[in-house]
Amino acid sequence: MRLPSRMLDERGTGAIDLVLVSAFILIPFAMLLLSFPIRMEYRSMADAAAREAVRACATAFDPETGQDRAEAVARQILAERSLGPGETDLSIDCRTSWAPGGVVSARVSLDVPAIDVMGTWTVGSWTVTSSYREQMEPYRSIPRP
Repeated sequence: MRLPSRMLDERGTGAIDLVLVSAFILIPFAMLLLSFPIRMEYRSMADAAAREAVRACATAFDPETGQDRAEAVARQILAERSLGPGETDLSIDCRTSWAPGGVVSARVSLDVPAIDVMGTWTVGSWTVTSSYREQMEPYRSIPRP
């Protein structure tokens, strides 16, 4: 059985291939590429929250005040991007090595959308984690109660 010649004609298949390639390959790649700056913004925010929390802890006069100040500073920085406590994991260690020369640390983890389409809907998620440590001044005099 022989097919008619007009059924074997392949004119117009390039346009169909172009539409399929752009729909299934180029558009998702472009969306992923456009969400890269948003991930970098979240990374920068996590770095800032960890860094400022450790500094607030290291400059306090007692560990309880330092812990409270560090958590408040980190929550304020994260709240600027409208991140609630459920979207973040904040771990600040201000009490265990509280002494001149001791090291205080903070770790901030954020769930970041993998693809964010103009803030209307998101697809998938990444976890961005930032840690920061700072040594307290070794020659610091801490007031005794």
